[in-house]
Amino acid sequence: MKLNIDWSRPIPLRDGRSENLIYTVDLERLPGAPGVYVFGRRFGSGFEALYVGKANNIRNRVKSQLRNLKLILHVENAKAGRRVLLTGCFVSKPGQQKAKCLGILERALMRHFLSEGHDLVNVQGTRLRRHEIASAGKHPKKFFPKLMYLERARGE
Repeated sequence: MKLNIDWSRPIPLRDGRSENLIYTVDLERLPGAPGVYVFGRRFGSGFEALYVGKANNIRNRVKSQLRNLKLILHVENAKAGRRVLLTGCFVSKPGQQKAKCLGILERALMRHFLSEGHDLVNVQGTRLRRHEIASAGKHPKKFFPKLMYLERARGE
């Protein structure tokens, strides 16, 4: 299945004390469409994802997530860098089920960021449990990365 996301420019998170929040964001810049969103931090030319989510309405979901204390504390306590929000609108094709596709997009992004070693927190503000797989030996380096991450199921 081929899925398409239309990404917007990163939106900076601002001090939210005036709204009794830790962080706030310009809600008018957020789409009211279905898609995925990523809370993260930018440092130099780098980026680290801190949370990945999906939403039927990105603007409404992000507005409620700004009140999720565990999530926002994780964003606040992350290493140095500017806090940003990335949003991507799901561009559906005929016959694609929105709910199913959003779930696939969210999981794919989470797996990608975990494979890159990002400090991802998800599932109601708890850190994702993960396996770390290190590769060594005389295998061709282009076939296997030195380090891979895999999210663990509960009970593993």
